[in-house]
Amino acid sequence: MAKKSFMRGTVLVPVAFMLLLGSTNASADTSKPMPASSTTILANKAVYNQLDFSNRQDFEDAHKGFIAPLQMDPIKNPAGNVIWDSNQYSFIKEDVPAAHTVNPSLWRQAQLQNISGLFKVVDGVYQVRGQDLSVLTIVEGKTGLIVLDTLSTVETAKAAMELYFQHRPKKPVSAIVISHSHVDHFGGIKGVAQYAADPKKVPIIVPDGFNKEALSENVLLGTIMSRRAGYMFGNLLPANEQGFVTSGIGPGLSNGTFSYMPPTAEIKDPVQTMVIDGITFSFLLTPNTEAPAEMHYYIKDYKTLVVAENTGHTLHNIYTLRGAKTRDTLKWVEALDETIDLYGSEEIDAMVTAHSWPTWGKDRVFEQLKNQRDLYKYIHDQTIHMANLGYTADEIAEKIKLPESLDQVWANRGYYGTLKHNVKAVYNYYLGYFSGNPSDLDPLPQEEAGAKYVKYMGGEKNVLKQAKQDYAKGEYRWVAQVLKHVVMANPNNEEAKELLAKAYEQLGYMAESSVWRNFYLTGAQELRNGVAEPKGSGGMMNLDTLLNMPMDDFLNLVSIKLNGTKAEGKNMTFNVSFTDLKMNYTITLGNSVVNYKKGQTSSEPDATLALDRVTFYLIALGKEDLDKMEASGKVSVTGNKEQFKEFLSLLDKFDPKVNIVTP
Repeated sequence: MAKKSFMRGTVLVPVAFMLLLGSTNASADTSKPMPASSTTILANKAVYNQLDFSNRQDFEDAHKGFIAPLQMDPIKNPAGNVIWDSNQYSFIKEDVPAAHTVNPSLWRQAQLQNISGLFKVVDGVYQVRGQDLSVLTIVEGKTGLIVLDTLSTVETAKAAMELYFQHRPKKPVSAIVISHSHVDHFGGIKGVAQYAADPKKVPIIVPDGFNKEALSENVLLGTIMSRRAGYMFGNLLPANEQGFVTSGIGPGLSNGTFSYMPPTAEIKDPVQTMVIDGITFSFLLTPNTEAPAEMHYYIKDYKTLVVAENTGHTLHNIYTLRGAKTRDTLKWVEALDETIDLYGSEEIDAMVTAHSWPTWGKDRVFEQLKNQRDLYKYIHDQTIHMANLGYTADEIAEKIKLPESLDQVWANRGYYGTLKHNVKAVYNYYLGYFSGNPSDLDPLPQEEAGAKYVKYMGGEKNVLKQAKQDYAKGEYRWVAQVLKHVVMANPNNEEAKELLAKAYEQLGYMAESSVWRNFYLTGAQELRNGVAEPKGSGGMMNLDTLLNMPMDDFLNLVSIKLNGTKAEGKNMTFNVSFTDLKMNYTITLGNSVVNYKKGQTSSEPDATLALDRVTFYLIALGKEDLDKMEASGKVSVTGNKEQFKEFLSLLDKFDPKVNIVTP
């Protein structure tokens, strides 16, 4: 195995001094991050001996085809707020080794992701990388530009298009192809569509089921998912060696304006050929893989394979920590295998993914596909193997190791997903959350359990005394586990919160996974400073989403906003006529549940409303007042208007600032 190519520093810091730096000190500024402990320093230095840092192939690939750097002026939204600033990543330099507070393997990934700008993949295919979490790819058609995925937000997408136009002929956008149903690949669509001859009529091609999946994932659970995504992507962390360094699959997530436009065409057949602006695309549907609606495609004219997000330069998430349905690992494996079989006879010069840099040469492309196919297959098969031997998810996560042939592949390292939490995802997919131990059937909630644990362990002072000793030994996992109970039992114990924050920090500094690092460091931030205001526009919960959301999906959102306790014993029926849809709905409340029926009306409603769809959305979300909308002529109400207003009062507003590591 290759040794380190460089080492940070030559003098070891005395252990006693590092322990002093890491100790609970009343005079220290506890609102700021602490330095790396001696345990963390030694663990991170050891990484240089575990992996082949002399292999520079990825750096060669990441630089290949470079045309121009990103524009470094901060990008602002219409309100004048900075939503993207590439300057914040200037501390990530390719010739600088990792700080003690960053896992060297993760630092290498950050260096690679920081190689940004406009690039040529092959003649006719260009990319803008580093302008957002994802990559914008431009295929030059016969009359215009076919844009593959559109970044997360309008502002970053526009900046990426302008960079391309500075160095290539300014042709109109002739089509947009969206590879899958995650918002970082379609949220910037209006920033791209504005360059079409007619932005409202530009063809938008997506995989089967895209519209439903794109809206359902981002709306029903939008509030809590956005909060957890703030942890996952480090949105609240400063970009520096003690904070955010990378998202693993790209730089940070833009805080700009998310947009949505309904697709004009769905790829329906498992394998389907389509000519788009004179360019032949061969599509392969890969549903229920990294996204519920996803597809790969081969661009025949340019001998380029596009594999969306089912392969890339990291182990991905079978379960994403922001929260989403667990993915079907075998479907993922099958999709990669089908790609190998379907396109194996084609000439392939390059492979493009939805994140990070391309891979060139058919042999290397298929080596990558096979390595990642076998990576996910190994995780799946060995998890199930050990589950059948009686091991629980936690036990399997501790025991499982990748074979060296997979582990030493840089693209298989866990910068985004991790071996441990993917194992638990596979276990949960088949067997659910229950370990099989009766003690786990009905555990106490964490605040109540915390009080009991602390009492059994001799009180808070005794727990803290022992936790300090274990922290000094570098047992950060245990310190984090045990002090959670103290904080849940008594969130006012500042000493416990600070020591827990410091344990989280050291775990974050050692984490190879960007996601784990960001969770740990954001958790430490919440313990010290409370819950911060979320950044950005609030994600997909905006007017663009609402304007395009099918009525049934919106009424499902209304249903989950109902406070079941407050609604107990109440029975209501409303007829709603949507004037723009030419459609009637009956909405009922009973048994603390909202039900609705499309195309029906009740003969005895409590009230009847006539209004357009968007007005209904705004009133139901509490963004507009019913009386004011009625006075302005936007709503007609007959019957008991006060009854409908009472119904609205039973719908909770979800707070985007929910606590995660504190009660």
